[in-house]
Amino acid sequence: LEGKDTTNAIVIGGHYDHLGTKDGWIYNGADDNASGTVGVMTIAKAMIATGEKPEKTIIFCAWTGEEKGLRGSRYFVDNHYDWNVLCNLNFDMISRNNSGEDQDKKITMNFTSTMPILEDLVTKHNADYGLDMEITFRGSEQPGGGSDHAPFAAKGIPVFYFMAGFPPEYHQTGDHVELVKWDKMLSIVKLGYLSIYELANKSWD
Repeated sequence: LEGKDTTNAIVIGGHYDHLGTKDGWIYNGADDNASGTVGVMTIAKAMIATGEKPEKTIIFCAWTGEEKGLRGSRYFVDNHYDWNVLCNLNFDMISRNNSGEDQDKKITMNFTSTMPILEDLVTKHNADYGLDMEITFRGSEQPGGGSDHAPFAAKGIPVFYFMAGFPPEYHQTGDHVELVKWDKMLSIVKLGYLSIYELANKSWD
């Protein structure tokens, strides 16, 4: 989504690959990571529906090869591109709960601690729009891990990403769409949209 500034960009992405088939079983990957790619496409649709050109360019990415070693996102970061990437939002597994009771409102947000506005924006939007999510914030100077934010963080690009939960069906054949927590997923998508909207229109001086 081209902004008024075409040299500086914010990247939002999620991987669309999963484990394929094994021993005749199909691994559908509804949470990991159809949920994330749906989140990316939903935000893209909402941004376009505003009819406004953002100040900064917003790049929407569907990565492949995450399950094989972050190949898609790593390629994007390691090779030449025409934008100065200011920030990355990663959507990975945003539709399920941890095991246990009363998990529907509980999420975690990991983020680059040297960019505290990321926590500030999400806290503000969670309250202002009545989403009422119970958010655990985990900041670090260079967030690591095995998801597509990691190549960005390794290059010193600020990142943030949400974790809805770590369900027992992770990387199993039972990761089906019937188990999706739609309200929880929608709240995470809203927090992402609202934050990206503000980040794309703020001054980065």
